Amino acid sequence: MSELSISRVVLGKDIPSFPYNIGEKVDSFEGFSIWSLHNGTKKEDGTPVSVFTFDCNKQRDRLPLAKNAFKKFRTIRHPDLLKYLDGVESETYIYIVTEYVSPLKDQLNLCEDNYLKLWGLYKVGNALKFLNNDCSIIHGNVRISSIFTNKAGEWKLAGFELMSSIKEENPVIYTYGGLIVESAKYASPEVSKNSWNILKEQEVWVTDSWNYGALIYEVYNGEFASAKQLDNINSIPQVMCDQYRQLVATNPKLRLSISSFIEDGLRPGGFFQNDLVQINLFLENMNIKEAKEKEIFFKKLNNCIDNFPEEICKYKILPELINALEYGSGGAKVLPPIIKIGNSLSSAEYEQVVITAIVKMFAIPDRTIRLSLLESLGSFIDKLSNKIVNDQIFQHVTTGFTDTAPIIRESTVKSILLLAPKLSDRSINNELLKYLAKLQMDDEPGIRTNTTICLGKISKYLNDSTKKKVLVPAFTRSLRDPFPHARVAGLMALAATSEYYDATDCATKVLPCVSLVLIDKEKPVRIQAFKTADTFIKRLEKLAESMPDTAIPDPNSTENSSSLAVASNVAGAAASVAESWAGWAVTSLTKKVNRWIRSRR
Repeated sequence: MSELSISRVVLGKDIPSFPYNIGEKVDSFEGFSIWSLHNGTKKEDGTPVSVFTFDCNKQRDRLPLAKNAFKKFRTIRHPDLLKYLDGVESETYIYIVTEYVSPLKDQLNLCEDNYLKLWGLYKVGNALKFLNNDCSIIHGNVRISSIFTNKAGEWKLAGFELMSSIKEENPVIYTYGGLIVESAKYASPEVSKNSWNILKEQEVWVTDSWNYGALIYEVYNGEFASAKQLDNINSIPQVMCDQYRQLVATNPKLRLSISSFIEDGLRPGGFFQNDLVQINLFLENMNIKEAKEKEIFFKKLNNCIDNFPEEICKYKILPELINALEYGSGGAKVLPPIIKIGNSLSSAEYEQVVITAIVKMFAIPDRTIRLSLLESLGSFIDKLSNKIVNDQIFQHVTTGFTDTAPIIRESTVKSILLLAPKLSDRSINNELLKYLAKLQMDDEPGIRTNTTICLGKISKYLNDSTKKKVLVPAFTRSLRDPFPHARVAGLMALAATSEYYDATDCATKVLPCVSLVLIDKEKPVRIQAFKTADTFIKRLEKLAESMPDTAIPDPNSTENSSSLAVASNVAGAAASVAESWAGWAVTSLTKKVNRWIRSRR
């Protein structure tokens, strides 16, 4: 690639083959490293990134450090190291793109959360343990300016300028260690007394352990001016003090390794034995945990979430939980904490992260997951759009109506109360009602009862023709159910939906069926039957008020007067007799009904 001026690199222009835009410089980082830090974005989709730039012309003497860092970024990967994405190197500049991060210094200035500090120290220590023990690598530049925080607030170790494998022919740290920014301040005692070459005679972790101890001091006390200040342990957690003293021991032979420090911290009563550290460690090792351990863990997690920093819940714990849910290592118990954390997300984030996972979960035929989804539906139904419900969820929900497990069928019926307002006309008036009709004849009496209750409560979402065709037959059918509560449910549903029925249906279809259970063998059924009958009689009274006084034609017509006269005489005589009988009958019935109505009041 041709040479480009550093100004063009910083502006992110004239590099058509490089897929990132470079934004503003992060001023808080300036002067603490050989690099300048910029915020940036990926051109393709706008994803935020961080960009480290090195001016080869202005810092020619430090070029070996920058080249070494670039090489190590590309070749060494670990979850606790800053994630490398891309880079460019030429004779005039070196340009490194990483995941989006902020300097640790910024977090420490804003956040005093002790648990977050301990989790950060664990993550950095774990990265150093990997380098020292697994790779035989000296980091050589452990300090606050070499650590960055991601979106979740997790600490990521960088500052690879001096990173050297003791197996290399000419390790950079021995030759160029003194060129690092503030090298004298952060040099371990043996290096200060001799030179960087002294490390050839020491254990690989010696200088990193001392720097790690100095890091602990600065995390709890702020910057130090000289190594003598490291003896002050006032602000360092008391449970950590013994190990801290061993980390900053002047004699390298007495110095504690970072792996031993971590081991001590994870022991019962150790400084890493807190909820935040333990929960994150459990999540990262979910796949190897037993089912009983997971059950206890998720119960604990749901109670602890409120005490954790919001960022780590949203961007660390939540992704781990969703991953566990999608790949089966978490089971149904993982859903409640997902929903709880999800409530703190923006609408866009919730749809992208939580809803996407929920939709996938509805498609899984696992009964425990389905039951958990149905039981938790009320906590996220408001976040589901009508389109998602109809296109991606409802068809999966309907499989629960025919599930062989009664608890799934019952929970599916109950879920319809929440889903109904979002269902399309076709879904609710056709597909849903077919399933409910079958469930009214379910073997389980409780399911038959709840189906009737459900139909009554969602009736307001049905169209008029469906109401007229479906409701009365469905509810009157339940009055013949051998289960008393099902009969009560049918009576209550009829009363609750009485406004949907015309006079003819009330008088000829509803009341005759209700009258049969006025003398039901079960008292609760009889009580509800009288209440329902009262509701319909009152409705009929109002409907009757709007009816004409008579349907008999007007006799005041001159056509066929003689015939009418004869007919009138005959009809009059018959009417006289009928009036006497009907009047008595109606009066008698009215008195009885009125007495019954008064007794019900």
